[in-house]
Amino acid sequence: MSERAQRRADVRASLDGAVGGEFRPDVEGLRAIAVIAVVLFHMEVAGFEGGFVGVDVFFVVSGFLITQLLLRELETSGTVSLHDFWARRARRLLPASCLVLVVTVIASRFMLAPSLLRDVGRDAIAAGAFVVNFVFANRLGDYFNAQLGDLTPSPLLHFWSLAVEEQFYLLWPATLVLVARWLPRPAAFRRNLLIVIAVISVASLVASVWMTNNEPTWAFYLLPARAIELLAGAALALAGTGLRSVNVRFRAALGWFGVFGVVYTVLAYDESVAFPGTAAMLPVLATVLIVASGGFEPFRFAPGVILGLKPMQWIGRHSYAIYLWHWPALVLSEAKWGPLSMTERTIVVGVALLLSVASKALIEDPVRLSAGLARFPGRSVVLGLSLSALAILVGLTSVIFRPALDSGEVVAAPELILIGAEEPEPSDVPETTVADLPPVVPTADQLLATLMAANREVLDEALLATDVPGNLRPSVSAVYSDRPAVYPDGCVNEGVDDELRDCRYGEVGAVRTIVLYGDSHAAQWAPAMDAIALDAGFELIVLAKGGCPTADVSIATNTLGRTCPAWRDRVVDFIAGQQPTMVVVTAWHEYDNDDAEWSSGLESTLSRIAPNTANLVVFADSPGAAANPQQCLSSNRSSMQNCSNRRERAVESGRLVVESAAAERFGATFVDPSDWFCTEVRCPMTLGDVLLFRDADHITTTGAEWFRPLLEAAIRPIIEPQWLDTQAIPENLIVSP
Repeated sequence: MSERAQRRADVRASLDGAVGGEFRPDVEGLRAIAVIAVVLFHMEVAGFEGGFVGVDVFFVVSGFLITQLLLRELETSGTVSLHDFWARRARRLLPASCLVLVVTVIASRFMLAPSLLRDVGRDAIAAGAFVVNFVFANRLGDYFNAQLGDLTPSPLLHFWSLAVEEQFYLLWPATLVLVARWLPRPAAFRRNLLIVIAVISVASLVASVWMTNNEPTWAFYLLPARAIELLAGAALALAGTGLRSVNVRFRAALGWFGVFGVVYTVLAYDESVAFPGTAAMLPVLATVLIVASGGFEPFRFAPGVILGLKPMQWIGRHSYAIYLWHWPALVLSEAKWGPLSMTERTIVVGVALLLSVASKALIEDPVRLSAGLARFPGRSVVLGLSLSALAILVGLTSVIFRPALDSGEVVAAPELILIGAEEPEPSDVPETTVADLPPVVPTADQLLATLMAANREVLDEALLATDVPGNLRPSVSAVYSDRPAVYPDGCVNEGVDDELRDCRYGEVGAVRTIVLYGDSHAAQWAPAMDAIALDAGFELIVLAKGGCPTADVSIATNTLGRTCPAWRDRVVDFIAGQQPTMVVVTAWHEYDNDDAEWSSGLESTLSRIAPNTANLVVFADSPGAAANPQQCLSSNRSSMQNCSNRRERAVESGRLVVESAAAERFGATFVDPSDWFCTEVRCPMTLGDVLLFRDADHITTTGAEWFRPLLEAAIRPIIEPQWLDTQAIPENLIVSP
C-alpha cells in the first residue's frame, strides 16, 4: 500500500462511526430562528434591536453542516475532493444569489436615485467576486449607521455575510486536506483537527477582540474576526457521535439554556454593544448548545420539539432565499416611496417571501438537485464561474451607464451685494449716488445684519431656481469629496481614536490663538476659520472628533461611548494649558439626547472651558438639508426645489434656546447661523453655482467659504474690534439688527 493510500486509510479509521449524518430538523428550525431575527431587525421592529445576531447563528450552523459534510467524505474516502466540494457549493449558493444580484441592480435603476447606481454596481461586482465584505469594511460608517443613517444603505449590504461564508468555504476544506495529508500521525486525524480548530479559534477571538476595540467595522465584516463562529460549528461537527454519551436530559437542559441565550441577545443587544468581540460569544455558544441538544433520538422536551414544528421547518428550508430577498426589497421600497410604516414594511417583507418561494422552486432547487450537474462537477464549477461573471458584468453595466446627475445648465456664481434696508427714492437725493455717500464704520451687529440682508437676497433668488446646474461647485458626482483639509491632514478623530491632535492652521506660531472645538460639524467650518485666522494673524487650532458631542451627554454607540468622554477631557485639559484668545464650541444638534440633558451637558462643558479663555463663542449648528444632496438633486434635475428644506424641519429650535441660555450663563457669545441658510420658510440646497451640503447635515467646503464673511463678522470683532474700521460702507446700505 502506498504512503498516500495508507494515510487515507488511517484518516478513515480515525473517523469510523464518529460522524453524524442524519437530517437534523432542529438545525433546520434553528435557521428559521436566525432568519426571523434578522428580518425583524431589518424591519426595525421595536425590541429586536439585537436581531443582527441571527447572522452569528447562521455562521455556527454553516460551520457545523459544512464540516459534517466534509468529515463524512473523509470517513468514506480518506480525503476531500476540493473540486467536488466547490462544485456543490456553487450549485447550492450561486444561482439564487446571482438572481437576487441581477434583479436588485435592475430594480435599482428604477427605484434608486441615479447617484447611487454606480455604488450599487460596484457592490454587485464585489459580491460577484465574493469580496463585498471588504468593500463595506472600508466604506465610511459602521454596520448600524450604514442601515440607519442619512445615506440610503446599499441594497446589497447583506451580501457581506455570504462573502464571509464563501471565503470560509474556500479555505476550510483546503485546511482539512492539509491536516489529512501533511500533519503527522494521520490515525490521530480528529485530535490533529481539533488542535487546528482550537489554535485558529483562539487567534480569531484575539483578532475579534482587538479589532472590535480598534477597528470595529473590520471586526464586523471580515473573516478573521468571524472565523471562531464558523469553527465553533466545526468543532461541534467533529464531536460527532461522541455527543451520544452525554445524558439526553442534560443535553436538553443545555439546549434550553442555549435558547435563552439566543433570545436574550436578540432582545438585549443593540448598537451600544461592542460587537462582535467577546459579546458574540454568547449567541455563538448558545447556538452550539442548541445544536448539541438535538440529534441521536433527543429527549422529547428538548428545544428540537419546537424547532421541528412544520412552520419552523418551512421557514428554515426557505431561510436562504428569505435572507437574500428581504433586504433589497426593504431598501429599494424606502428609497422609492420614502419612510415606510410598519404595516408597509410587513407588506414588503410579504412580497419578498413570495419571491423567496418562487426563486427556491424555480431556480434554487432545480439547479441544486440537477442530476446532470451532480454527475459532472466540472459543469457546476463552470456554472458558478459563469454566474459570478454575470453578476460582475451586470455591476459593470450599472457603473458605466449611469444617468446624468444634473441639467447641464450653467448658472452664475452668487454675490453678496449690499442693499440698504430702505433705499431712498431718486427724487429724494436727485444728485447723489452711492459712490458719493460718506462711508460709515458699522457696529459689529450692524455689519453682520447688513451681510445677512445681502445674503437673504441670494437665498430668495436660490429658492426660485428649478434646474440643477451643471456647473455646481462641487459637482453632484463629487460632492462627497468636498471635505475640508483637516480630514486628509488626519486632524479629525474618528471611531476608536481618542488621541488629541492639536492641528494648527492660520498664522502658525502666532501669539494669539483661536481653538475650534467640536465634532464633524466643527470640522466643516475649518476652511472659513482658517481663512479668517490667517487674515487676522491668529493661529487656529482645530480639535475635532466625529460623533462626539461637545456637551457632556450620554452616547448610544459603544465605541463613541467609550472614547468621547476621554477625548473631551483631553480637550479641556489642553485648553486649560493653552489659554487661547478665543474658543469656538460647536456640535451637531441631532444627537439622541433631549434638550434638558443637552442643557445640563453643555453647561458642564462650558463651566470647564470658560475660565480658560477670555472669549468663548457658542456657535449653533448649521441647519440640515432636506435629504442627501447627491441623491435628491440627481432625482430632481428639473425640480430642484423639491430638495429645499422647511425651516421648522431644518432648524432645531429647542437646541438654540438651550445653547443661547448656556452661553449667556457663562458670558459667552452666542452665534446662530440659521438665518444664513434659511428664509422664514425654506432653506435652499444650492446658492447659484454653490452646492451647500455635502450630505444631509454637513456643509461643503465651498459652502463654508461662501459663509466666511458672515462668520467673520460674527466673531472677529470680539477679538479684534479695530477690524471694524476697515469695513466702512455707505451709510444708506447699513442694516440695523
